[in-house]
Amino acid sequence: MIHKALIILFLILTNFSGSKAQVPGEFSITYLGHSCFQIITSKGTQIITDPVNFKGYHFPKGITPDIVTVSHNHIDHNSVDAVSGNPEVLMGTTSNIQEVISIDKIINDVRIYTVPSYHDPGKHGRNAIFVFEFDGIRMVHLGDLGTILSDNQVKAIGKVDILMIPVGGQFTISIADADKVIEQLNVKNIVFPMHFKTKAFDSLPNTVDDFLEGKENVERISRNSLSFNFSDLPSKRKYIVLDYQ
Repeated sequence: MIHKALIILFLILTNFSGSKAQVPGEFSITYLGHSCFQIITSKGTQIITDPVNFKGYHFPKGITPDIVTVSHNHIDHNSVDAVSGNPEVLMGTTSNIQEVISIDKIINDVRIYTVPSYHDPGKHGRNAIFVFEFDGIRMVHLGDLGTILSDNQVKAIGKVDILMIPVGGQFTISIADADKVIEQLNVKNIVFPMHFKTKAFDSLPNTVDDFLEGKENVERISRNSLSFNFSDLPSKRKYIVLDYQ
């Protein structure tokens, strides 16, 4: 009876802890809206990409990551002050977004490096592509990528297992160019669309439905978080849409 009571108490505490416990061997990806994701490796290292606390997007309180990456210094990508704790912040560009900051370092179990790119189709600023290597995968967050990639950029990025790509248009690549970039990188397992028109941020021309039109192997998830084991990743490229709400 005491053993049963202890099990029940454990379940209550874990359910109300504020974050999902990491299963050994699994990593998780949680979509927090716009270009913001929470990534937790199988070793428990937490990464936040492009924290957003702008318009209808509100960064959750109580998240204490180890690492925060910022692809460029714009208000809808750089809400570092909204993040709790004392993370290591990796700024991808200078404050005026005219220069990409070169980064290649290992933090805990994650190698992180940047690849320079242009911010918008008019090449008015710069944007850092962040590449993450952990748990045997390479995950790429394109930030506000504004143009298709050069051969040198494709080579610098390397093989891609999981890609976060902007699809909203206007301030980033068009849908047609997003499709080209996916093929340039030959994404192996998963494409996560980001930075698209929503009720929270309606000033972009393209919704995620616009991007997904005509595509096969699409999965829409009615929650904002998924966990994976490296061996369980889809063998055929899949487009996964997470619900930021």
